[in-house]
Amino acid sequence: MNNRIVRHAVTTLCMAATLLMFRGEVAAAAVQGPVDIIKARNQSVERILRQSGDSVSDATREQLKDVINSFIDFNELSKRALGKYWDERNEEERKRFVDVFSQLIKNSSVKKLEIYKADRMVYQEPRVSDGRATVTTVAYKDRKNVEVTYQMHRVNGDWRVYDMDIDGVSTARNYRDSFYKQIAKSSYEDMYDKLVQRLQEG
Repeated sequence: MNNRIVRHAVTTLCMAATLLMFRGEVAAAAVQGPVDIIKARNQSVERILRQSGDSVSDATREQLKDVINSFIDFNELSKRALGKYWDERNEEERKRFVDVFSQLIKNSSVKKLEIYKADRMVYQEPRVSDGRATVTTVAYKDRKNVEVTYQMHRVNGDWRVYDMDIDGVSTARNYRDSFYKQIAKSSYEDMYDKLVQRLQEG
């Protein structure tokens, strides 16, 4: 009888602990709104830059690339950047484009790190509707400011960025304009080859 009581008590405690962990995970997921995700990302970048000091090593840059771009939906960003030419590509061509384009975006993301060294960062109230969100941040530094607006949507329950407006300039639209001009002058294949070359040259 005593052993049975002990086993029952242990089972009950395990079930209670599991339930508490589950509730904790749900609560943690619930607070991860679009602003929370961006804020956590920015704070991680700021912490890495403080630790690196005045010079940023190659290893630190690679780490920053991963952190800065951790919540970007590169497939959707690539689709929007390629615009009407996305539908003309087969699955293999799309995959190759996303691979190259995403790496170019990652490389570009660590060229201007000053935005993460702001004196003050303001996170405006997000606009959320039907699984999409718009979050605007303003970084203030030396009497100057940079405004970044993140266009986000839910992917498998998580918020992901599919476009960024930097001081009013859309990343997807800016690249799309460039791609359209290059393709109109020659071809998609030529444009893609130039992207690969640009990536190889660093």
